[in-house]
Amino acid sequence: MSKQILKELSDLVNAQVITEETAERIKSHYTGQVSHSTNRLFIVFGILGALLVGMGLVLIIAHNWDVLPKVVKLAIGLLPLLIGQVTAGILVLKKSENRTYREGTGAFLFAAVAISISIVSQVYNIEGNLGNFLLVWTALTLPIVYVLRSSMASLLYISGITWYGCEVSYFNYPHGHAWWFWLLFILILPFYYFEFLKDGVKNNFFYFHSWLLALSLTICLGVFVDAHGELIMIAYMCLFSAFVILSELPTFDTGRVISNAYLVIGSLGVIISLLILSFDFYWDELGDSSSEHFTDGLEFIVGIVTTVIAGALLVIGLRRKSLLEINSKSFAFIVFIFLFFIGITAPTIAQLLTNVVILVLAVNTIRNGAQRDHLGILNYGLLIITALILCRFFDTDFSFVVRGILFIAVGVGFFAANYYMVKKRKREV
Repeated sequence: MSKQILKELSDLVNAQVITEETAERIKSHYTGQVSHSTNRLFIVFGILGALLVGMGLVLIIAHNWDVLPKVVKLAIGLLPLLIGQVTAGILVLKKSENRTYREGTGAFLFAAVAISISIVSQVYNIEGNLGNFLLVWTALTLPIVYVLRSSMASLLYISGITWYGCEVSYFNYPHGHAWWFWLLFILILPFYYFEFLKDGVKNNFFYFHSWLLALSLTICLGVFVDAHGELIMIAYMCLFSAFVILSELPTFDTGRVISNAYLVIGSLGVIISLLILSFDFYWDELGDSSSEHFTDGLEFIVGIVTTVIAGALLVIGLRRKSLLEINSKSFAFIVFIFLFFIGITAPTIAQLLTNVVILVLAVNTIRNGAQRDHLGILNYGLLIITALILCRFFDTDFSFVVRGILFIAVGVGFFAANYYMVKKRKREV
């Protein structure tokens, strides 16, 4: 708190503009702000320091690795792990609540485990691949998250299991399936719940966890693709709709669109998926497939499970809000299931209806933005219409004149809608 503010407070008290009690509350408010800001800086610098030390050690060791004897190599590999464990043990025994030490130690231990595994494997020529390394690494670092209650270690863990899922199921497709990813993902959820959701804590670490968990699920849901890739779209649409529903529950609602990971990823996921489905290739492939064998694939089970989850969340959401108040994208999974069954026998009609659904969602988003006096939401709805027109630009036989008129109309719509909102705000002021 600056001396100038203190002097002004004293002057206001002397002039009897404010009371001594009010002045003390103002001092406490500014002092608390400085304290929170300082604590955040210490945490950030503690984490960065731990990561930089780890990287520096790796570079120094790598430069002199070939000339080192085996015993020294093992000592180098295990020493960082030993230092990290001793430090963590001291923090646990002293029941330290210092966030900087816990986060820094957690990040350092996470890197130390990887170094130890790598060096021991290299010294003793233990065979393996990157997928197995990531699996062992993340599994061994899970206790660090819970013992130290380290949010940074948790974020690194989520990143690691996502990398594992991609490495095994995508980069080595079709030779592997990252089944262990789901167990590892479930095991981190209790930390997310007890650290943030149980007490309603919404800080930067909560936002980062929400973003990473949502992205990890979105990326790795595709590991279930097996015999019938068309069915996985049902699971994805259910996932994105579930995200939108979660974003409106008090536990996950952040009060701001940009910090609400589930709302952003869910809404964008629904729109992007529908825009992809507005082309004919998916529906043509679906029409050529035999629906009699859909139940044979793993995708069918995943589709059923995700549909049940999304349906249950929708029921919970409807208990809190009316049908008109709930976000329209929450119903996307139900609409798509109907479109899916239509597409099996009538692909062209399903494709046409998909375009209609996108247009309805865009108009509803614009309406929602206007009602909430939110320029971002309003322009998002206009961008959806623009994206739809752009998609039809490539697969329709409309003349360039008609296409040009459509783009001009959307441009005028952007200007008119924003002008109306700005004028409305000025009138209310």
